Amino acid sequence: MSSKRDSWKSPGRQGNKSIRRRAYSSIHTTALHENTVAASALYNEIVAAEVCEALGLATEPHTVTPGRRPVMEIAGVPHELIRWTSRRSDQIAACLAELEHEYVTAVDDGEPKFLPVVSERARAKLNQIAARKTRPAKKKTRPLTRLREEWKESAIRTSGVAADVINALLEYARAAAAAIRARVAAMVDVALAALDVTATVFVMNDGGRFHRRHLLAEARRHLALVLRGRRRDPGLDDQIVAAAISTHCLDISEPKTVRGLESGYRLYTARWALSDLPARRRSPTAAPAPDRQPPADPGAPAVPRAPDQTVGEWEIPASRCSTSGPSSPARWTARSCAPPPPCGAGRTTSSHTSRRRCPSNCSRLRPPTLSTATRSRRPNPGRRST
Repeated sequence: MSSKRDSWKSPGRQGNKSIRRRAYSSIHTTALHENTVAASALYNEIVAAEVCEALGLATEPHTVTPGRRPVMEIAGVPHELIRWTSRRSDQIAACLAELEHEYVTAVDDGEPKFLPVVSERARAKLNQIAARKTRPAKKKTRPLTRLREEWKESAIRTSGVAADVINALLEYARAAAAAIRARVAAMVDVALAALDVTATVFVMNDGGRFHRRHLLAEARRHLALVLRGRRRDPGLDDQIVAAAISTHCLDISEPKTVRGLESGYRLYTARWALSDLPARRRSPTAAPAPDRQPPADPGAPAVPRAPDQTVGEWEIPASRCSTSGPSSPARWTARSCAPPPPCGAGRTTSSHTSRRRCPSNCSRLRPPTLSTATRSRRPNPGRRST
């Protein structure tokens, strides 16, 4: 799509003459491709508003595919009649199923020719092939009055809708529109719309990251859902997007090019408070076996218990048992000096240790001391050995 305009340019003076040149301009195809969804939402919104205003109708949401966004349809029109108009898509879907079966069962020299699962890229190619295979032959041009008669006869014959409903379809649709107008008020809350748009885009986009065009497309869908076929004020969708970005969005873009600095290419995510998110719960760990000690670190392997250690008893570092008599040269453990503490008492809260304190005889424990003979055998750091 291009447009042509005339421009005057005088590269050089040639008497009293000037050279007239024509300059051509075209639509920015990259920007149009990136904003396809937003442009489609705007087109659907405008067409629905014009049709409803001209015929006195209204729109209502209808969920076609579970888990997907609802589609706005003319209220009062039976869904069977709407499905009758989508016979072309049914033919493409049936042909696509056959092509996918041939794709996964294709064999070359006894081995599968393709992957056993159809990828998204392969499905897109197969969908194009199915559309070409099921495309009907071009028919000759016929007047609109004749086409309407043929459509009406085909709908009565194949759609499954009663003939009286099809003959009085406009009256049924206007009655449904009057009921919707009396029940639904045409009021748009910009703040509430900004919150709803941000939440929907945050959930529907992978990783919770999105651009302004995603907010704009969802804002137009929200307006179509709220207004039900009424016209909206110009620029209302931009107001919702601006409120969503300023209130509920956080700019996380790291531009590396000049285009990345533009507002349309900024990357956003939802600005939810961390206190509103549920706390992450630690996954339960399996209980250790009776012959293994609980590890100090949840990721460390369990240490085998000593042969003389009973089940459920934790080892405490050895120390001398301080008594009233002379100290014994033997090394003793704290569990041989005092009875074990009650269950659950004295356990440390540090994640770096798994030792149990002994509150009843802590004063009787002290670090081991070296005897005189052992001290005399220690090398002197200031003396050179010969």
